[in-house]
Amino acid sequence: MGIINNFFGMILNLIFEGVAMITPVCTLGITIIVFTIVTRLLLTPLQVKQMRTTRAMSKIQPELQKIQKKYENKKDQQSQMAYSQEMQGLYKKYKISPFAGCLPMLIQFPLIIALYNVLRQPSTYITKLGELYTQIADVLANNVTNVSDVINKILEQIPLSQNAMIEIQRLGENVTLADTLSHFTTDQWALLHQNVSPQVFALLEKLLEAKHGFEYFLVNLVDSPAQLVANGQYLAFLIPIAAGASTFIFSKITMAASQPTQGTDNNPANSMIKTMNIIMPIMMGVFSYQVANGLALYWIASNIIMMVQQMWVNKYVDKQQAILEEQLRKDREAEMAKAGVKKKKKKKPKPPTEGGQPVEAKEGTQEESAKKVKPATEDGQPVKKKKKVVKDQTSENTKQD
Repeated sequence: MGIINNFFGMILNLIFEGVAMITPVCTLGITIIVFTIVTRLLLTPLQVKQMRTTRAMSKIQPELQKIQKKYENKKDQQSQMAYSQEMQGLYKKYKISPFAGCLPMLIQFPLIIALYNVLRQPSTYITKLGELYTQIADVLANNVTNVSDVINKILEQIPLSQNAMIEIQRLGENVTLADTLSHFTTDQWALLHQNVSPQVFALLEKLLEAKHGFEYFLVNLVDSPAQLVANGQYLAFLIPIAAGASTFIFSKITMAASQPTQGTDNNPANSMIKTMNIIMPIMMGVFSYQVANGLALYWIASNIIMMVQQMWVNKYVDKQQAILEEQLRKDREAEMAKAGVKKKKKKKPKPPTEGGQPVEAKEGTQEESAKKVKPATEDGQPVKKKKKVVKDQTSENTKQD
């Protein structure tokens, strides 16, 4: 994870340097938003791969079920090998990787953890912030007697957040005063102001103004909504609400896009996904209430950017799906023609009937039944029809008269 953390930390630092050249105000907030856009662009190929695989697997379900039915009751080794080969051949024919649907998620998970690690300790990776906190620590160390006792006194009254404590413990013996100060909230800085002389705080004034400009973005990004609400700033409730709402909307869009053909409410998979679509927004709302506002900003910005990104991914995947559907249509028609099935079937002649009942075929071979029945003969001469005989007799009687 260290390599991944350093990679994203380098990107975060480059963006911060560029934004700081433009504006010294809201620098960290703008950096987080731009950083979110960059990281989502880097993850776009994985998202496209996942979406394409999910849709393609739903399209070839008839072919998959046909192969599964073919080998349903065949458990011998040879049949299983043939089954595996046919499945692999089907995937290869339509250029589908069955593992591509879950692989992007497995890859994205450590990346998201790395992003979280970088954003919860930005001063470790952002050079300007690190230097700023080092300068503040040097001023305090050089002008305050027993500065460590002063810091401990402040932390006894207002302890560090749980996430800050984890970071401090992770550093172990290498933790510095600057590392501790980088986790200070607005309340802790106010308490520090009360515990040092006005002369010392005057030396810190410009440094603290620069720090405030970097870290302020509507609210202080180092503070958490819980801390702001505790101080009476109840509008901070909007931060976790926005995080939960954006997560819910994005999950609904993603579900509709990745499962356009699955619509039965009785499907266990759909029921599980619907449950997760309710649980995840609640979890993200609670999570965003406890952590620093900078992480909450990242999550909200990420959801909004991914909504826009999903629209583009849907259009791109739709074009690929149209090609796949056309190929499937041609292959299915070719298979039907090969099996002797035509779209328009000719009507078979009805068998002869007598009194509404079918006439039974006479016994004999097919060759005998195929032959035409010869007319009856008498002494080798064909017998004349009765109508014709009657007609001849009538004409002779007329002549005699």
